[in-house]
Order: sequence, then C-alpha cells, then structure tokens
Amino acid sequence: MGDDITSVRSDFNIHPATRIGYVSLNVSNIDRSLDFYEKVLGFKKVGRPSNERVLLSVDGHPSNLVVLLQAEEVRAGSKVHMSETRRAGLYHFAILLPERKYLADILQNLSERRGEMRFDGLADHLVSESIYIRDSDNIGIEIYCDRPSLQWEWDGGQVRMATDRLDTEELLRESTASGWKAMPAKTVIGHVHLHVRNLAKARKFYHEILGLNFTATYPGAYFFAAGKYHHHIATNIWLGTSIQPASSEHVGLNHFGIELPNMEQYDRTAERITQYKIETPQYAQLNGPSKSVFLHDMDGITIRLYTR
Repeated sequence: MGDDITSVRSDFNIHPATRIGYVSLNVSNIDRSLDFYEKVLGFKKVGRPSNERVLLSVDGHPSNLVVLLQAEEVRAGSKVHMSETRRAGLYHFAILLPERKYLADILQNLSERRGEMRFDGLADHLVSESIYIRDSDNIGIEIYCDRPSLQWEWDGGQVRMATDRLDTEELLRESTASGWKAMPAKTVIGHVHLHVRNLAKARKFYHEILGLNFTATYPGAYFFAAGKYHHHIATNIWLGTSIQPASSEHVGLNHFGIELPNMEQYDRTAERITQYKIETPQYAQLNGPSKSVFLHDMDGITIRLYTR
C-alpha cells in the first residue's frame, strides 16, 4: 500500500447497502471440512469446481457464502498449523441468522455435538446474541442473530456494544419442535473480525479510504460498518503488534468479499482504491453484468471488492 494513505481525507462514504458477500477459507483437509460445514453447521454444497474447491450456500441465496479451498501449504507437504504462527488474518467470520429461533435451534444442536467442534463461548453483545465455535482447522466462527435495530443504542455515530453473559435458558425457550435441520434461507455472512498489527492504520484503511463508518471501540479493537449497521468489519491487535503479515496460502482466511449494490457504486469505490494506490495483486475480468477487483489491506489481508 502506497504512502498516500497518510494523506487520505475521510469525506468518502461507502454505500450503506454494501455488505460482506462471502468468505473464502483455506483448509487442511477439504473433505473433512466439507463434512463439518454440511453436516454440523448445515450449509448446502452448491458446487465443486475441482477437488480442491467447494462452494457452500443456503436455499434461496444467489451465490456462495463460504468457499473451501485446499490449502497450498498442505498440498506442498507443510505441517504448519494456522495456530502455530501469529499472523494477521482471520479472528472469526460471522454467520448471521435471520431469526432468533434458529439461533436457539443451532445452540441446542451444537450442544449435542460438542465432540465435533470446539466451543469458544457465548455472548450477549446488546446489538446481537452470539455463539462462538472453531472448526477442525481452528478457524473461528461466530453464529449470531441481531436484535431489532430499533433496540440498538447510538451515541452519535457510535453504537453501544458489550460482551455480557448470554441467557441461554431464555434463548432455548425459543427453540422449535423440529429442531436444527440446516442453515435457513436468508442466512448471510454478517461480518468478519480480523487480526491486524496496527489499529490506527486499520482505521485509515477501512474508514478513511474504503469509507466504512467507524462505529465502536473495545479494548484493542475497532469496528466499522456500511450504513447504520453495528459492524461489517472488526479489527483487533489481540495477537500483538509484531505478528507476521497475512498469507493467502496458509490454513485460515484466503480472502473475503465486499459486495457493492450496483455497478455505479462499484466504480465509485474502485476509483477510490486507484486514487490512493492500494495494492491490487490481481484483477478479475469483467464477466457479464459483474465486476471485481482484488486488493490487499495494510496487513496483506486479501479482499475482493465486487458487484453482481
């Protein structure tokens, strides 16, 4: 990323309908991961372009929400596990469920299958209620449901969030008789939470350049969103400030997608990227009505900016 980042003005706002479209994950054993994401979490396989790439989604969604990729380091025979090297990248990705009853059902389901994943915790964040788990590669996953946005408390542009105890007894009273069957229609990727090396640089990139609103702070963490959402992207320095840069070859995050609502907004945001000389390692070809560009943030985390 060029030195021009230091002179960026913050008068650019990304379109409020912008969202996280999908996450692409490097995994050590693609068949084992497919088994987990299908049978435990309830995603639907919508494509397998090759033995090393699987596309997952939910009924009614026009595209994939999760992409599983066989990690290059594993194909090359490396034994390095994502947890052994402290580097920038994914803290967790977050699956947003459309209704609270589904959160209750999956909590019951995961509680009955505790041996198939690692529970990281449960939390009431005031704006949402969350379950935290890890998959077989130690990749962090949050599964959550938002509270109605009218209940969110704002102080200017800052939203009130916390990490309180989740009242699981009260939540489970909303579970259905049929129980957890699959990820329901209207499930989306709600946000991504990233390990970074410097919060000030993260704010410059995600807020001042990309134009996301700076919505909240937490000890060691900043939160950013399009429109009046609580956050689409979070960044933290909880691994320290001397960690290695991100890698798209190791087990963990390959990249994530930021979806713009239309071509006009894509062009507007892509022009911003060009203006500030953000590193763009590869360009995707124009394909019918869609367009995309890959870029790196200040820590080498790969992002695909696109529209359909």
